[in-house]
Amino acid sequence: MTRRNRIVAIAAIAFAVMAVIGLRAVVSGRRALAQGDDWMLRGKPAEAIRSYEAAARWYVPLAPHVDAAYAKLRALATGPNALVAWRAIRSAARATRSLWQPHAADLAEADTQIAKLEAGATPEPWFAGRLAEDPRPSIAMAVLAGLGIVLALAGAAVVVFRRWSMPAGGVIVLGVALWLVGLYNA
Repeated sequence: MTRRNRIVAIAAIAFAVMAVIGLRAVVSGRRALAQGDDWMLRGKPAEAIRSYEAAARWYVPLAPHVDAAYAKLRALATGPNALVAWRAIRSAARATRSLWQPHAADLAEADTQIAKLEAGATPEPWFAGRLAEDPRPSIAMAVLAGLGIVLALAGAAVVVFRRWSMPAGGVIVLGVALWLVGLYNA
């Protein structure tokens, strides 16, 4: 097998795996959306909100069930279920963050609405500030840590499959250093 054929085979396998994962997310998201509709027909909005949140969490770019789930959650974000629905929107939006934040506008609106609903005797800006805090690691530091792991493993692979060399050792040391810096600052 030539090098080009190996690359094509690896790319085809990677594409097939991503397609299966995407298909699983779309099927599960649609199932959760249908369960939410079923709960609404039974008159149980709290269970419907849980199902719609699950549907929104099965995020795949451009998948129609995600936008439908957010729309149904927004429709339930009035009356006695308002706080629960806005929290579900916030939770789903935060859960789907990767290198970018899908549904950032929904997250911002949910933070604003939750701050208003929870304000009570405490001033609203305090709640808004608490909701705006993101305790998760920064994306840049997570990428830096991941790059460090990749570099360390690549250097180790050179050592295992070829032989020890100064450049391979330097790559390992650099990789471990980047990984540690990324973890420390995450």
